[in-house]
Amino acid sequence: MKYRSTRSSNGYGDLHSFEDVLFSPGYAKDGGLYVSDYIPQITEDQLNSWKDLKYPDVVRKILRLFTSEDELTENEIEGVVTSAFKDFEFPDKVIHLEKLDNSMYIAELFHGPTLAFKDLSLALLAKLLEIFLKKRGKDKHVTILVGTSGDTGPAAAHSVANLDRVNLVLLYPLNRVSKIQELQMLTIKAPNVHICSVEGNSDQLDEPIKECFQDEKFSAEHSLGSFNSIQWGRILLQAAHYVYIYLQCCPNIGDKICIVVPTGAAGNLAAGFLAHEMGFPIKLVATVNSNDILARTFKNGDYSPAPDVAASLAPAMDIQAPYNIERVLYFATHGDSMAVKNIMQDFEQSGKVKLSTDMLSAIHEVIAATVSVSDTDIVQAMQLCYSQYNYAVCPHTATAVSYCFNVKQHEKQVLVCLATASPAKFPEACEAAGLGLSTHPRVNRLKLETEISLPRHTFLRGQDWTSQLKGLILKI
Repeated sequence: MKYRSTRSSNGYGDLHSFEDVLFSPGYAKDGGLYVSDYIPQITEDQLNSWKDLKYPDVVRKILRLFTSEDELTENEIEGVVTSAFKDFEFPDKVIHLEKLDNSMYIAELFHGPTLAFKDLSLALLAKLLEIFLKKRGKDKHVTILVGTSGDTGPAAAHSVANLDRVNLVLLYPLNRVSKIQELQMLTIKAPNVHICSVEGNSDQLDEPIKECFQDEKFSAEHSLGSFNSIQWGRILLQAAHYVYIYLQCCPNIGDKICIVVPTGAAGNLAAGFLAHEMGFPIKLVATVNSNDILARTFKNGDYSPAPDVAASLAPAMDIQAPYNIERVLYFATHGDSMAVKNIMQDFEQSGKVKLSTDMLSAIHEVIAATVSVSDTDIVQAMQLCYSQYNYAVCPHTATAVSYCFNVKQHEKQVLVCLATASPAKFPEACEAAGLGLSTHPRVNRLKLETEISLPRHTFLRGQDWTSQLKGLILKI
């Protein structure tokens, strides 16, 4: 298996190994994102043989399909998967499926150490880095740059804390994450984790990170890498939970199910699209908060950001630059890299682009609907879910639940909402919904933590953030 850019001409571009892509800054030299050179197809016989697999076993299967034996042996894959989930609440099961009624499930993806679905892929990525760094020799290292809107940051910090030859520089938007998310970052005790608060929104803090990546000389000299969803490894590993959910929830192998995906940068959505392209009969619905660029893009082709990122009750989705739209376009066109390149270059030059009806039709074959959910609707969904099922959801999951409440009476199908984080991480939203405080032992322990550091670095509005970030990297 090899990898190439979404923009490589006619499918013929430089091919890269899985290791190359894992250690890359995420962006290819032509500005595209990495994807596999082909997508392995799963037959119905294979689907039936996978039916009773546990989640870790599904991850092993997916990793094997997308890596060659000469890069990762079976023993190495086994070791990576086993060690990655040791800190999870249920290391053998990992994902819990809560059946609310005969047609509606909640897939709890948040039983990792930071109570968010990002743990599922980042715990594995950190272990994969360790494997390949050992193979590269003692003088090799990597510096991971991460921008977070709330959940990626804590998961990244936890996954690499105290790892040899791995440094993490983490940027988060000041006053735009929940108190628990901030605590999860500021209580990390690891000399290789460098926390920076930024006086801006999550899209703005991504800009200096991207500029560092696009400085090819600087990026190569300092071995820069990414744990954001521009990193192909995130997409690949997140596809595993779609596979597992399908196998667990479909009434009969071959039947379609609908998975409702709360999304921000569209990485989780792209992973679902990848699973569909592999042959899993799933339909996707994307839900976003009031930052509705994805909804406008996929509904009527209006790919253009709003003037500003709106702060919402679902802060991890406060994004107006969902970079994985590029991978969605690539998968929807079955690898038409020239079409993707033209769209993305038009967008980068003008700041907006109109998708064709043919492109929208291709997207709608997999992503059946995309809806924007207001804070008011988020609160109402949280309240209704709790009153009707005695089940609390986080504000991000509530965007998916809101969709299900609106359609489940009209459609006879299995609906699975992805629960992307524990409600215990968002006491502000729970309070707004009148649910009281949702608790979790990990959050309770966190609140008792006395050693809380201030961000080591603060990037103030009006300063040259790229120079500041490069200066920090030079000091590491």
